[in-house]
Amino acid sequence: MVVKQDNPHDSLFRQIMSDPAAAAGELRAVLPQWLVALIDWDSMVPASGAYILPDLRNRDCDVLFRTTLAGRDGFVHLLLEHQSSPDKHMPLRVLEYMVAIWGRYLKEHPNTEYYPLVIPVVVNSGPNTRRWNYTTELADRIGTDAGVRARLGDLVPRFRILVDDLAWIDLDQLYARGLAPSVLMMLILHRLAFGNEHLDRDLQPHIEVLRAVEESPSGADNLYGLFSYISKVSETSAQDLERVVDRLGPLAKEVAVTTAEQLRAEGQAMGQAKGQAKVLLRQLSLKFGPLPDGIAERLEAGDPAELEIWTERVLTANSLEEFFGSS
Repeated sequence: MVVKQDNPHDSLFRQIMSDPAAAAGELRAVLPQWLVALIDWDSMVPASGAYILPDLRNRDCDVLFRTTLAGRDGFVHLLLEHQSSPDKHMPLRVLEYMVAIWGRYLKEHPNTEYYPLVIPVVVNSGPNTRRWNYTTELADRIGTDAGVRARLGDLVPRFRILVDDLAWIDLDQLYARGLAPSVLMMLILHRLAFGNEHLDRDLQPHIEVLRAVEESPSGADNLYGLFSYISKVSETSAQDLERVVDRLGPLAKEVAVTTAEQLRAEGQAMGQAKGQAKVLLRQLSLKFGPLPDGIAERLEAGDPAELEIWTERVLTANSLEEFFGSS
């Protein structure tokens, strides 16, 4: 499977949903009530990232929590899937996560007789998200003959994912869920922000949600994530967005200014890095002739420390292998 690169939608979801209290509200709205009653929400904490194996990272935005369920250790695995076209292979992908979690648990508890419960929830939310129109059953993808599959019975793995398909839900229904303000604002922005030239106008009915975010314990961090997302995905000018910020408190105004300054600095640094990579590419071409495929991409992916090393090394390296070295 292809590794997905992080993007603003993933980053915002990971930041907001990493707060157990925020994630708990989403889970309570999706899970069956009998199961909600068994989960100890007060003891829910983020699980170690080690439970997701390195080759499974960044395929989707995953947030994993550890808690107790009916008095026993368990996990609640919350996974975001926000592609504009729902992924028909999502049951298999979620199962890969679950197997990785169990494998890691078994290494840490080699004498265990049972594996912890893992409850996966896929949240289908994002800009222009389409309704989930694929099966949520893994067995439906195994074999092409449904009759043979049925006769095989338990020889065919049975596994179903739980999809919170927010493409079916309007904003009034989102409000009715009683979500944490940061989660509600994130989902509103998923609907409204992408490519929007008039987000200042469209956010006016939701000012109270932003005010609630500002007044929350993690207000500064959450506002920074929300304003960064707006700046990256919307087409609304900073001047127009001031109409929204002006209706908020001093914390929001401070965060908005800081966010704008930081994004401006990051943009300038990125521009400088791309220019430096272009110069290095030209120098390598003059020194070694036609270059293999992928060199330009490798240079553009270099971090500032690598670019500094390469800028010095291009003068003395006698081969591409020597140029890139161990950096």
